[in-house]
Amino acid sequence: MMRFPIPDLMLGSVFELKPNRLKKMGVALLLMDLDNTLAAYKCSSPSVPLRNWIDSLKKAGIEPFIFSNSHGDRAENFARALNVDFINKARKPETKKLTEILKKKGISPSKAAIIGDQVYTDVLCGKIAGVTAIAVSPIDLSNPLYFLRFALETPFRYAYKRRLRLTEKKEKAIVKH
Repeated sequence: MMRFPIPDLMLGSVFELKPNRLKKMGVALLLMDLDNTLAAYKCSSPSVPLRNWIDSLKKAGIEPFIFSNSHGDRAENFARALNVDFINKARKPETKKLTEILKKKGISPSKAAIIGDQVYTDVLCGKIAGVTAIAVSPIDLSNPLYFLRFALETPFRYAYKRRLRLTEKKEKAIVKH
């Protein structure tokens, strides 16, 4: 079956994703993209708000995990600073490494979510693997290539919003009857 990269949830930033929402969704493991999701590309260390958000996930019993396509030691440096596990060179949208992580941790896809700023990597990886796929707006679109990529993802972001409106209309109709 063809899987379209339409997010299950779309937010402005990771900070809008509250631990209690993840708990209600049954999420025990949150795979997080690093670049332009948790921090801007040029940022060398986690911000205080990011540290606090990660701590709130841990306190709620949700395991944060950096799942990055980046090369070099950036993902490792962030993971150490945040005291979380990580993998770089994840090769998203391929799902091999995601599946290995789930198996190693003994977590079913229904208990995991992936959050990232790119529809064609993060969201598509999640959809193929069967985990909840959460899209956030990119932190920085100052590079024209980032803006172009974001523009190419617009149909899938729109499809999410359309699906959300239709779901809300159905729920309202059910309540009226």
